[in-house]
Formats: sequence, structure tokens, C-alpha cells
Amino acid sequence: MTPQLSIVIPCFNEEAALPRCVVGVARYVAAQPPGSMEVVLVDDGSTDGTWSFIEQALNDRQGWRAIRLITNRGSHIALRCACRHATGLRVVNLPVDLQDPIENIDRLVHTMDEQGADAVLAVRRTRNDGWWSETTSRVYNGAMHLVNLRKVPLEGTSQFLLTRRVVDQINAHRDHGFTFEGFLASTPLKLAIVWYDREAAIGRVSRWTFSRKIQHALNTILSFSDVPIRALSMTGACVAIGGLLYATFNLVRFTFIGPSVSGWPSLMTAVLVIGGLNLLALGLLGEYVWRILDESRRRPLYQIEDTLGLEPGDASEP
Repeated sequence: MTPQLSIVIPCFNEEAALPRCVVGVARYVAAQPPGSMEVVLVDDGSTDGTWSFIEQALNDRQGWRAIRLITNRGSHIALRCACRHATGLRVVNLPVDLQDPIENIDRLVHTMDEQGADAVLAVRRTRNDGWWSETTSRVYNGAMHLVNLRKVPLEGTSQFLLTRRVVDQINAHRDHGFTFEGFLASTPLKLAIVWYDREAAIGRVSRWTFSRKIQHALNTILSFSDVPIRALSMTGACVAIGGLLYATFNLVRFTFIGPSVSGWPSLMTAVLVIGGLNLLALGLLGEYVWRILDESRRRPLYQIEDTLGLEPGDASEP
């Protein structure tokens, strides 16, 4: 029997938070018709007792499966792994800390049924993550809108319900720079939104470091939009036109007024501006070249160390 819904849960060093999550999900699954739910946990290379707890928690639980990755690959790659092993007609992700609460699932399913959407986003009306997390999230989503990835609201989303057709499209992607927000914002899908208030995770320190956020933003923007490279070309064209106009002005002034001594400030300004633009251009081109090199190596997105509840042939690696 094919499950109606798969709940996918990425975990990384979640030994403390997992017990509450598993109890809540088990209670939710028990309230549904037998065989209609599937739970897929992915241990993203944890170094604490996360996998040991998962082994104990999944003992004699029907419809629960787990995958352990050899090394930490990040939450989005862990989610991609979960999507590749989820068999439900619909797939929803759930954070271990339950900041996106289990109660959201019923609202997401109801909205999808009501509006016939391909994907439903849980969008944060308010959040209690602190000013830094809220500010960086706003900047990230604002940058997405700036490069024409505007289907995800500025408030941002971290939980979504997807149909099997959309999950199959995601599974077809092999690139390392894939992000779910970029895919949802760039693909012609019928999206719906469920608004909710996000509670603070008491006593939890976010593992989304600033460097990880920068890397994630670059993955989204450079993988799903051509605006940066086009903007670079347009900037180069504008600087070239400005240089030609300035040269023309100097030629006309020399012809009708005579020679004049060029000022040191104007010379240094031109050198610094054009030099800065050159470095920016080289850096952006370097990002693209690095991504081409990274994809050409054809390294796997992840490597599986162990599984629970999966047949040997099901534990595939990309």
C-alpha cells in the first residue's frame, strides 16, 4: 500500500531534541488511518548519539525508516536524500525542534486539497528567532526577489508540502547547488501559502552559521537565476560607455579650450572604481567556474553508511 503522506525529518546532532519530536510524530501518525503515513529520518552524519536513539525509536515501528549518512552534508542535501527514499503520494518536511509545528501538516494538506496546489508553503507570519536570524532571513529572501525569484514571500519558508510529481522533479536534479527555495521560486508550479507564527526553540543554538547562510544564498541565486552574470555584463557595458563619454568630453575640451592638468583625486577614483569592478567580476566568474568544476567531478551528493527499514536495493546513492 502506497502511503498518502511521507514525513521527512533531517537530523544532525539532535540527541536532545529527537525524543520529543519522535513522540509527537508517533502520536500524529497513530491518529491517521493505518498504512497511510510514512516517516523517513535522515541522520546527516551526526557525531553524538542521534543514530543510536533512532535505532531504538524505530524498533517495531511500522512505516518508519531511517538513513544514516557518512558525513555531514547539510540540511538540504539530507532533505534530498529523504525525498529520494520517500514513497508517499505527498511529502512534507518537519524540523526536529518542531519550530514548524506538527499541527501545520493538517493545514498544509487541507490547503493543497482545497486549492489543488502542486506545493504548499508554510510562511512565517511572525518568528521569535532573534533579530539576527530574522534580519539575515529578510536579506536572503530580499536578494531572491532582487534576482527575480519572487514566488517565495519575503517572510521566508522552511516547511513545505509537495505532491509526488514535484518530488519526482526534485529527484531528477543532480547538481550540488540545488536548494528547495530556489526550485520552488523558479519552477512553474501552482503554489499556495499557509501563514503561521513560529515559536522560539528554547535552549537551542542554531547550526545555521553565517558562513553556511552565505553559501546557501549563493547556491540559490547562482543556481536558479542568470541575473548576476547579466548584471555583470550590463555593469561592464555601462562603465565602458561612461569611459567613452568621458574620453569624448576630454577630446572636445582639448580641441576648443586647450590642455588641462588632470586631478589626482579623479584619477584615483577611476582606478579604484574600475579595479573594484574588475575584482567583483573575477570573483563572480570564479564562483561559476568553481561550480562547473565541482559538477564535472560527478562526486555523489551523499554516501550512506547505514539504513533502517529499507531493502538493500532501496538504499541508493546518487
